[in-house]
Amino acid sequence: MVAGLFLGLLLSLSCVLWILLRQRQENILNSTVIAATNCSVLVTDARVSHHPIVYVNPAFLVLTGYAEQEVIGQTTSILTGLDTDRASMEKLAMALQDGWACRVRICQYRKSGTSFWSDVSLSPVKDRLGRVTSVVWTMSEVSQLGQITETPENIQGEAIAARRQVEQALRDSEARLDLAVQVGQVGFFEHDHRTDSLSWSPILRDISGVGTDEPASWQRYLELVHPDDRARVVSTVQGTHAMTDNGLHEVEYRLIRPDGAMRHISLRSLTSFDGDGSSRQPVRTLGTVVDVTDRKSVETRWRETARMDAIGAFAGGIAHELNNGLTAVLGFSELALPLIPAETKSHRHVGQVVAAAQRSRELIQQLLAFGGQNDHGRCPLLLHSVAKESLRFLRPTIPLWIELRTQIAHATNPISANAMQMHEMMFHLVDHAVRAMEKTGGVLDVQLQNREFVTDQIMPSGRLPAGRYVCLSARNTGEGLDPQSISRLVDSLATSKAVSEEQGVGLAVVYGIVSAHGGTLAVESHIGTGATVSAYLPALGACASSAAQQDDPLPHGHECILFVDDEDAVARFGREVLTSLGYHPVVCRTAVEALEIFQVDPTRFDLLMTDRMMPGMSGDRLARECRKLRPDLSVILCSGSHGVPGLDDISSQGMTECLLKPLTLHELAYAIRRALDQSPSYPETTGAPANSGPEPSRISIEVSDAVSPRG
Repeated sequence: MVAGLFLGLLLSLSCVLWILLRQRQENILNSTVIAATNCSVLVTDARVSHHPIVYVNPAFLVLTGYAEQEVIGQTTSILTGLDTDRASMEKLAMALQDGWACRVRICQYRKSGTSFWSDVSLSPVKDRLGRVTSVVWTMSEVSQLGQITETPENIQGEAIAARRQVEQALRDSEARLDLAVQVGQVGFFEHDHRTDSLSWSPILRDISGVGTDEPASWQRYLELVHPDDRARVVSTVQGTHAMTDNGLHEVEYRLIRPDGAMRHISLRSLTSFDGDGSSRQPVRTLGTVVDVTDRKSVETRWRETARMDAIGAFAGGIAHELNNGLTAVLGFSELALPLIPAETKSHRHVGQVVAAAQRSRELIQQLLAFGGQNDHGRCPLLLHSVAKESLRFLRPTIPLWIELRTQIAHATNPISANAMQMHEMMFHLVDHAVRAMEKTGGVLDVQLQNREFVTDQIMPSGRLPAGRYVCLSARNTGEGLDPQSISRLVDSLATSKAVSEEQGVGLAVVYGIVSAHGGTLAVESHIGTGATVSAYLPALGACASSAAQQDDPLPHGHECILFVDDEDAVARFGREVLTSLGYHPVVCRTAVEALEIFQVDPTRFDLLMTDRMMPGMSGDRLARECRKLRPDLSVILCSGSHGVPGLDDISSQGMTECLLKPLTLHELAYAIRRALDQSPSYPETTGAPANSGPEPSRISIEVSDAVSPRG
């Protein structure tokens, strides 16, 4: 928008410069050279029939005794009197009418009424079309009749010098204006209504696509205007010429060039009039024409971005409400399922409810990705949902002679990522593998799985710190690369050198996305066996919904947990599940109520588990206020949309973990146990309670060290 305002200002300034240059020469004529000359100089406007005075220099004021404001707008008749020679006056009038140069000796009068003789020279000033726009009068006083203070040759030389100075000033000013016009790419036109002649500037011809060999005409220009805009343009032009109009108009329209290209045009014009009332007639129209196609394109993209942002915000609101409902459906179903005999229909029915809720959860993830709600930031993201959605769209684009095989983990650990960039990464990984087999065919194997390294891993593209990762790989059975080629490719990616199409331009995009997310890109290949490109992205924490974990006993505890959610169904689920796991829950439905309870006895609670979006006070603020009283308090933040802190913000905002709704029983149980076990306030000597099942993973989201080297 700033660029649009600047362009508008440039157009206005250009139009004003043009009008001032063509209609009012005061700024040019009022130069220090003319002001300092000993000759009396005045300038009249030749475009007005009575030739009003528009400029006088100081020497004129000294000679005549008038003040400047007394003569501006008057005619030269104020200098005449009883002894003024009528024949000389008629000679001057004929010269003004015909645009000739003229010189006479005439008796003139000062303001005081005293007379003096002077030699008067008229020098017409013409524009580029040869039309007289102003007349320069130079006057040299004669002390006595027939006795000239200077020789005729000196007087004539001084008049010629003054005229040349004025003309040079005009040329210099026009050169500066031409330069400004070239820089701003502003086209000009001028329409003389008295002769019905129209002139176009070269830039206007470039904009419209009309060559210099084609005469300028209003009808020809109107033919180029888009048919849907033509009536509006005609109406605007006609309104400009109306007797009651101020003559200043602006209109934007589309123009179709002779080569078929469509351009968006902004036109501004000013019409000058002669006469008053019913006799008022348009004399001249000056206008600017600017190609604003680029500005229109930017505005269109901005509106599209705003529309997508609105869709994303709407999708986020829907997701928040749906996920709250799904949390209750999924959570209570998981609580009820173990209580129902396995061989009964009721058990199967409830199992179907759980499965349907899980599928709905993935659909909501896709809805958020489509809305692009997190396009400008990162959030906890389940990459397996993104991978499945991307592959569904990419599958039809893969040639038939390439077989696509996929091994996508049922549930991967959440990562802090930008959903749109993850879709882009998937596209380029698959596209790179397809290009490697485009001529020969083969097998494309896409895999997504959780990976954990207890020690640092040395890879061609760099060191991968120990920790928990989500690995996305694409393997092709193409020709493969030798070690030297791999080394050159990795070097090109890491040093931002140019990457050839054979090397894989898309891999540069993948490398940039993975690096920006704190991950590492690995390339493995051998001649004749194809290549495997793997992207390792740091995981936020364990996702306890995999098949292996589903069969494990849930971890239990005995700590006191403050659970906060404004949704009644979610609050009831929280109370039920925490109680079933052996904890002592204190459930609140507002953050304000929870803070008041916490302030009474901050040491009572071992963990704060809160929803983020709540009326009155957000979960983020509640966590900060509580940690002011208990800096060692563990906090789990839950959200029904993607608007949760990213990987770099979790620790700085005082969060231990963040969970995406809908909350499942396994996710909740393992996340709580991890948060409590890593909390400094949790005694090291206190082991897991009885019946806690196998020890859960102690890998938590130590955010500041997620991708940095570990000792």
